Amino acid sequence: MSKKTTDETLGREAVKEYLQQYHTAVGKKRILEERHRVLSSELRAPSTGSAFRLTPPTKPTKTDGSVSVVFRISEVEDRIEEQREEMAKAVLNVMDLIDVLPANSTERTVVEMRHIDCRGWDKIAEALYMSRSNVFNYYNAALDKILENKRNRKLLEEYMARKQRRAGPHGRNNRP
Repeated sequence: MSKKTTDETLGREAVKEYLQQYHTAVGKKRILEERHRVLSSELRAPSTGSAFRLTPPTKPTKTDGSVSVVFRISEVEDRIEEQREEMAKAVLNVMDLIDVLPANSTERTVVEMRHIDCRGWDKIAEALYMSRSNVFNYYNAALDKILENKRNRKLLEEYMARKQRRAGPHGRNNRP
């Protein structure tokens, strides 16, 4: 593989990763919302056993069960709100990067459908009445146009540098 082809592939991969920010943020928010739903249903669920006991319990009963669930729900709600803010930043980043693509171009439509609407390749091909291979051709052309822009290359370099710093010395993610 030639150096130019390797650089192109690495560049495209960096663009894809950058564009994937919003989709990743949406996925994290969905996980948090599901956790919130489970905790809320746990709180609403009737407790097992009778409220009236003829004999005293042999073990001390836990009285903080619903209180701990309420605290967990509150924590999850805070995290959902943080994730919404992260989603807003990510969609702005994506839109800023693809701003170099002409507004009514097929390339831009494909990228928006993939990275803002979070659609799969089959759904994009169906919506645009074209084959998947044509969708990929437009997508790769869009990535190349994005990479041609000097400002976008700088944004990508900064993004990849931040990612490297977060990964730490051994490639692990140091974020909590």
